[in-house]
Amino acid sequence: MGCCQSRSLYPPSEQPNSSSRAITSSQPQLPPALPRPSTSTHSGRHSHHRSSQPLSAHINRPLRPHVWSSRSRVWTRAELDRERTEFFETRVAGRPEIWQTLRVALEVLWAGGDPEDDTGILTAQTILDAAGITLPTGDLAGGAYDGFGAFYPLHQFVVSDPENMVDSPSGAAPAGDGEDKDAESDELDEDEILRRREEKGKAVVNPKDLMNVRARLSDGAGPDLVVSVGKEDSVRLLTRRVFEESGLTQPKYIRIAYMGRILKDNQSLIAQGWKDDHVVNALVFG
Repeated sequence: MGCCQSRSLYPPSEQPNSSSRAITSSQPQLPPALPRPSTSTHSGRHSHHRSSQPLSAHINRPLRPHVWSSRSRVWTRAELDRERTEFFETRVAGRPEIWQTLRVALEVLWAGGDPEDDTGILTAQTILDAAGITLPTGDLAGGAYDGFGAFYPLHQFVVSDPENMVDSPSGAAPAGDGEDKDAESDELDEDEILRRREEKGKAVVNPKDLMNVRARLSDGAGPDLVVSVGKEDSVRLLTRRVFEESGLTQPKYIRIAYMGRILKDNQSLIAQGWKDDHVVNALVFG
């Protein structure tokens, strides 16, 4: 009797403690808590700065001469001059004033003759620095950057003469021979104008048409020169006046540059955008 009273009134599957254990064991086990992902964008910003450096971080190495030999073709002076002119006249990408500055700097190097001439390199370097142009390799054949980070590629035939350049073939007229003759004729005409002006005095030109032009020599040999020319006078006449006033002697010669470009000899200053009281650059070559 006592044994029977000790038995449970619930079936084994319905005992409260078993049901509680079953409910507890049926609940899914949650994985351990993971750390929250960071919402900070610092790392993203950091990688962005690495991929796009500020313009001031562009590598700028000192200008050095480019020495090369042509293996694919034979170059003559006439061909080099013609293709260099075509190169600069067909540039459409980039800023025109940067291309003009690069051309001025290269003309300094072309005129130097000796690729190791420090004077030409220093003058060209000064021109590039003034325009904010940087050279990642120090060699213009490796291209250049402007102050906004735009890249300007340059062919090596534009940068310097090949070491194995040859003279023009015998009996062949150099390219642009007719243009050279026209320029020579214009120069003779202007020599005659100068001679007559010296003979008759300044009365040949109306004083109202005279203007004073301040020229700064690229070699820094002296103070700025101020010369008087007529408003319609060509740049060639201005060049001659500056040369005479500077005391330079041949084989040195001068080219007039303004706003980063070399001016055309057969046009006047005013026709090429010069403004009163502006300074022109007298680039000394030779």
